[in-house]
Amino acid sequence: MKQEMQIAQIRPEQVGEFISESFYKELTENFQQKFPTEIRSVTLNRMAVETAMSGENVSGIKFMNGLEDANDPSSRILVLIPCNYTVTASLPNSIINQYGFMTNTGEIISLERTWQVLFNHVLNFKKLDPEMSYTKINRGSFMGRVRLGEFLNATDCHNFIYHFGHLAEEDLPYKLIIQPSDGMKMFIEQAMPCPGTAGCPAVTTSNDPCALTQITTTMLGSGAESQLNLLRTFRDKILTDKFSGVEVEKYYTISASLLEAIDKTQNKEAIIKGLYDKYIATSLNAISQNDEATAFVLFQEAMQHLTETYLYQ
Repeated sequence: MKQEMQIAQIRPEQVGEFISESFYKELTENFQQKFPTEIRSVTLNRMAVETAMSGENVSGIKFMNGLEDANDPSSRILVLIPCNYTVTASLPNSIINQYGFMTNTGEIISLERTWQVLFNHVLNFKKLDPEMSYTKINRGSFMGRVRLGEFLNATDCHNFIYHFGHLAEEDLPYKLIIQPSDGMKMFIEQAMPCPGTAGCPAVTTSNDPCALTQITTTMLGSGAESQLNLLRTFRDKILTDKFSGVEVEKYYTISASLLEAIDKTQNKEAIIKGLYDKYIATSLNAISQNDEATAFVLFQEAMQHLTETYLYQ
């Protein structure tokens, strides 16, 4: 059995590996047995892959799992998010296009629609595995441009079959497996899972992909943990209660990219202090007073400000 790659040990563009037919069968059969109601594969348009890799500074693609309808497993789609070469918490950062992303069929969907279909996948998986934490649900897989390029060059197919696999020994579902649609026995896998940039990690390190964690820790240092616990509790409430989990999926998809953009500014320290004072400290105060509606509005305002000011520049 092949062991899962560690992107920290290789450059992101090199992630991915051709696998044997027997391993392909093992992964796909495991998925069918584990999730008999789920779609086993989707068509992947060649042009969509080529377009996603055509931008500047693209190391590879995150193939993100989505559903058009959270209650319809047959509405499965993929959202192709290009990534750069800056690695945060084992995965390269997403390159966010303000006009949206391409799907596996070649359709371009808006950012707003992107966050919704990604959250639909999360909602569907919670029905399949109610005990699974939201922050641990597999959102997709990253594949480097070198292996994808080799795969594209090996066949003239206009479409590919994107299979979903399940690695039983790690209980890792939705493993990426790509095969030419002309029946060639060529399989590519060993991608890095995208489980979870979702969810503020408990460990606060400089490689943490959560912007709230980073900003709060920068401002408060070792005293940040109690504040972070408040934010995490509120985050979980957004996911499961009356607020929109779509906003959380948006946040954790773009969070590392936002941190990278802010880090490149000349007045980074002043920006972080301003963000903490205006949004995080005010939100924490609202949460402590059980005013969750105000905290959620502040969360939305912060996201809009950050994306418009830093992410799209």
